[in-house]
Amino acid sequence: MSISFGFTLNAFGIFTLPIIEMFQCSHEQAARIATVFMVSMTLAMPAAGWLLDHVAPRPVMATGGLVTGLAYLAAAHSADLASFTAAIALCGAGVGASTYVPSFILVSHWFSPRRQGLAFGILLAVVAAGGTVLPIGLNRMVEVLGLRVAMQAGAVTILAVCVPLLLGLVRMPARASGAGGAAAAETGGRGAGEVLRMPHYWLWIAMFLLVTLSGLSILMGLVPYLVSVGYSAAQAAAAYGAIAAATIAGSLSFGALSTRQGAGRTLALGIVIGSIGLLCLLQASHPGFGLAAIVLFVLAWGTTFNLVNQMSPTLLMEFAGQRSFGSLLGIGNLISGLGAALGPMLFGHLVDTTKSYLLPVSLCAALMALALLPLAMLRRAPRRMQHGVAFENHGK
Repeated sequence: MSISFGFTLNAFGIFTLPIIEMFQCSHEQAARIATVFMVSMTLAMPAAGWLLDHVAPRPVMATGGLVTGLAYLAAAHSADLASFTAAIALCGAGVGASTYVPSFILVSHWFSPRRQGLAFGILLAVVAAGGTVLPIGLNRMVEVLGLRVAMQAGAVTILAVCVPLLLGLVRMPARASGAGGAAAAETGGRGAGEVLRMPHYWLWIAMFLLVTLSGLSILMGLVPYLVSVGYSAAQAAAAYGAIAAATIAGSLSFGALSTRQGAGRTLALGIVIGSIGLLCLLQASHPGFGLAAIVLFVLAWGTTFNLVNQMSPTLLMEFAGQRSFGSLLGIGNLISGLGAALGPMLFGHLVDTTKSYLLPVSLCAALMALALLPLAMLRRAPRRMQHGVAFENHGK
C-alpha cells in the first residue's frame, strides 16, 4: 500500500505541474488525472470487497498489484494526454483491487473491533511512510530526469516489490479462512440489504464523502497553491512530504486514543482540528507569519485528514457487523469516492476561473467542518452483534 499509493495518489500533486508542461494542458485538465484515478479506484472497490466476502484475498490483491504496475508503465510511455489518462484509469482499478478495501477487510478479520482503530492506524502509518519520502524524491527525479523516467521507476518498483509481497504474505487467519458463505456465517452481522436500508449507513456515507471531498482536493492542489503564493517547488514538495510524516504521528496517536474514547468521538475531534488547519493554510501567503501558518497547517491538517479512512471502518462495523463488511465498505467507498473524485477537477476549475486559490481552499475548509453534522446525527449505533468465532479467543 505504501508503494502503490506513494507512486500514484500521493504523487499526483507533485506531477500536476510537470503534466501541464508535458501535455500543454490547463490546471483543470491536469487535475482530471486524479479524478479519473479516483473514479476507477472506487469503482473497483465494491467488486474487490464482494470478492473478499466470498473468496481468498491473495489472487484478488495480487492481480490488482500486477495491473497497477503494468498500467503505470503504460502511462509513462503515453504519447498524449488521452492515452495517459486512460492508463492512469486502469492503474486506479488495480490500486482499488489491491489496497484500501481489501487491506481493511484483512485487518478486520485479524483484530477485534475494540483494537481496530489502532490497528488501522498502524496500517495507515506505514502507508504514510511512503508519502514522507517519495514526494521529495519524486520531485527531484522529475526535475533531473523528467516525469516519464520517474514513472518508469515507479512501475518497476510496484512490479518488483508489491506483487511478490501480495503473493507471499496475504492470507486470512485460520479461523476465517473457510469457504465463502460459511466464513460469513461464522462472523455474524447484518446482511447488506438490511444495512442499506438503515439511516446510519447513509449518514456514515455523507460524513465520509464530505471529509474525503475536502481532503482529496487539498491534497491534489497543495503544491500548485504553495507555488502560486511564492514558495519554490522544492519547498512545496517538502511541505507535501511533511504532511505524510504528520499523518504517521496522527494515525498512531489518534488510533491509541480511539481505544479509550471510541472511533466516533476521536473522528469528531480530528475533524475540528483539521478544519482549523485549513484556516491556517489560507494564511500561507502572509509576509509575516506565512511559514508559521504552513507549519500549523501541516501539524493540524496533516495529523487528522486521513482519520476518516482510519475510523470509518470501525464505525461501520459497530452497526453492520462482519457478515457483509467487505461489500458494504466497498459500496460506501464507491459512493463517497465518486463524489470526492470531482473535488480536484472542481478545485482546478475554480482556480482557472477565479485566478486565485482563496475560494477553493475556503470551500474545502467549510466542507470538512460540515462533516460534523452527519457525524453528530450518527447517534450511538445499535449494539454491535456478536461476531461468534471470528473474535473468539482473540489474542491467543
